[in-house]
Amino acid sequence: MKKSLLFILALLLAMMLSTGIVLAKSDNGNGNSNKDKTLTNTVKLQINNQLSEQVQSRSEGKNTEKIRIQERVKKSVQEAFKAYRIEKTSQNISPFSDINQHWATRSITDMAAVGLFKGYPDGTFKPNQELTQAEAMALVMRIYEEDPAKPSTDDEAALNEEDNLADVPAWAREDAGKAAKKGIIKLNRFHSGVQASRAQTAVMIAKALGLEPVDTSNMPFKDGLLISKEDLGYIMALYQEGILTGSPNGNFNPNSAITRAEMASMLQNLLNKSEVESVSLPETATVEQGKTITLEAIVKYADGSTDKQVSWLSSDITLATVENGVITAAADKTGTVTITATATRGESSKSASCTVTIVEQQQVITGILKATGNVGSNDGKVYEEYILEVDASPISLAQDKVKSITLQKEGSDLIQLSANTDSSLWFNVQRESGKYTLSVIDTNDISYVATLDWTAPTSVTAVATGNSRVQDGNSYVEYKLGDLDLSSFTCMHQIKPDAQVVGLTVSTDTNLWFQTNSQISGEHIFLIQKSDVWYSSIISI
Repeated sequence: MKKSLLFILALLLAMMLSTGIVLAKSDNGNGNSNKDKTLTNTVKLQINNQLSEQVQSRSEGKNTEKIRIQERVKKSVQEAFKAYRIEKTSQNISPFSDINQHWATRSITDMAAVGLFKGYPDGTFKPNQELTQAEAMALVMRIYEEDPAKPSTDDEAALNEEDNLADVPAWAREDAGKAAKKGIIKLNRFHSGVQASRAQTAVMIAKALGLEPVDTSNMPFKDGLLISKEDLGYIMALYQEGILTGSPNGNFNPNSAITRAEMASMLQNLLNKSEVESVSLPETATVEQGKTITLEAIVKYADGSTDKQVSWLSSDITLATVENGVITAAADKTGTVTITATATRGESSKSASCTVTIVEQQQVITGILKATGNVGSNDGKVYEEYILEVDASPISLAQDKVKSITLQKEGSDLIQLSANTDSSLWFNVQRESGKYTLSVIDTNDISYVATLDWTAPTSVTAVATGNSRVQDGNSYVEYKLGDLDLSSFTCMHQIKPDAQVVGLTVSTDTNLWFQTNSQISGEHIFLIQKSDVWYSSIISI
């Protein structure tokens, strides 16, 4: 019996050894670099497989729609950055004495301007100084917009014990507690006084933005194997969003301490992540030889900002040149040219094109603009309708009847208008006073011109009378609008701060009763027409 057992054990041992020999000879016994390469690829495959399982498990039962990370950035920070971006100029002087030649000068200046960073009493910034974990966490929490729908993590229970935050400095303790509750940091990995690594900081930012781990099949970093599988997916999510990049040699350096300059750069990349949503131009325009027209590019950004950083390009500068939207046609040529407007912010870019036809100078037929008495609203503006007439006959301005429509205020640039299905001109009643010239080229290349002497609405002051009342469950406050008697008017419109336009009806009251409940805060503009004269008044709440 003992001999049999010994025989079986020997046989099993021989099988194990033979298997080990086969595995050891996977490089054909040459001992060359293929062994290291095979091992590296095997480890990469293991990491990718493990991460794929991790991503899949995290995604189960969750909405997989891609979030807009701007929704997770504190609104006050976004507004401060938006205002700063509009006001700043290329001549801005660095506020710190030690960053003028630093690679992150722009990022440091911008982030200090919006209050995310401060300098030192001696006027320096110390861009290469390494951040502690507490400092990095505090900076992340300065841009974090709390999601009330996101539940707290299991660390909330642990926070009931004061000992868990005992080592955190008092100035960072509140942020650390909130970060732990929301899963941005893990208390068992958080050591406030220890230097923060690049990987650890990136993960904090990704979690604060609500990003989930992504697939790492296309690893951009040469040292990706140094990143833990727990952190890798979050770091790749930030990389794919364009918020972080590697070093020039292709490494991420996950275990290196993050510096103040590197943190400023990442935060600036984050705030710059307001993608260009759209750019629009008129599809076509016509300009006579030697003359100019102005195209207006309408740019929309994801964060709602309106600054227009637009570059312009002409497909043939011998036919027409373009500068800041002003197109100048050649004096001795005709033909068609494509004008392209491109808006760029960060890595996001959108373009729109307009086909401009240069035609010979035409004989111009003079007409008149006749008011129809109709008033309408669109996109937060109020318009009055006019018909172009020549010898008492209307000239259609519909898009299938005209090639080009322009409007120019005397002393101002020409504006290219977009034709639509309307055969008439709808004129914005809030335009400045002046002489406006409408120029039209129809599909038969016949040119028309008409002039409108426009008077802007007369401004009247809204003064509260002190009277109030409740009617049909709504609260009202009485305002007197200058000397206007509102018991009769042609029309009256209210433009709310959100650009909603509401038409108001006449009553027997001589003053305005302004509804105070369910109103949006901001400026409410009232436009009143009486006997062909326009008035405007503003009530701020």
